[in-house]
Amino acid sequence: MEIKKIMNEFIEESKEKLDLSCILQFGSSTYTDDFEDIDLLFLSSHNVIPTKQNLELIRIVKDFENRYDDIVFDFGGVGTRDKEAKHSITVVYLNKEHLNLEHNPHDLFFFKLLSEDKNIKTLYGVNPFEKMEINFTKQHLLEMLSVDLKRDILRNSLDDENKLNEGLYCFFKGALRAMLIHKGHFKKEELLNEFQKEYGNKIRLPGNSEDIINHKIKKEDFEDILKFAEDCLRYLSEK
Repeated sequence: MEIKKIMNEFIEESKEKLDLSCILQFGSSTYTDDFEDIDLLFLSSHNVIPTKQNLELIRIVKDFENRYDDIVFDFGGVGTRDKEAKHSITVVYLNKEHLNLEHNPHDLFFFKLLSEDKNIKTLYGVNPFEKMEINFTKQHLLEMLSVDLKRDILRNSLDDENKLNEGLYCFFKGALRAMLIHKGHFKKEELLNEFQKEYGNKIRLPGNSEDIINHKIKKEDFEDILKFAEDCLRYLSEK
């Protein structure tokens, strides 16, 4: 079955079985047909998601994975599943209280991207991010990139090459977006040009940047991406 049909079936069952106020689709699947992943945000109608609702979403996801060999699900997009498939559907499941956060730089960054994403699709309910205004500080970016450096690069360097490469890709793409957050939301294919316009020779991009952003990573890129991270953090700390 085609991935979009599976997604629509999943959306309909989730609307029926979960108490949701909003479902959003974001990321590359909203503006191109050449995608492997679908990113969805589920916003609960509750201030705190009831345990029964969490268990019901898990049940729905497992049922769909059993029905369709071509898909694998993920929650929140943190880490990688051992299960592999042709397409993946990532669900970010939030409660209403989550929208009031003030300090977490990762979630604030995510919310700011959603608020500026012109391609985002409202599949159900009302998009709460349309009228949300989020101001990012230098400290937010320093904290976020520091945490990502430890989580996506240093930690993953202790495991196999595939996991490290996935971490390098995620960090590099995320760092580019973070350093351009004040300029608005950019599609993946626009990030390198926009970064070069903004920072020029102030922060050197890895030599293999074009391949890295397209998920083609070589062993020698590891040190280059570490140096890129260092230069971004140094630039932020000195401004």
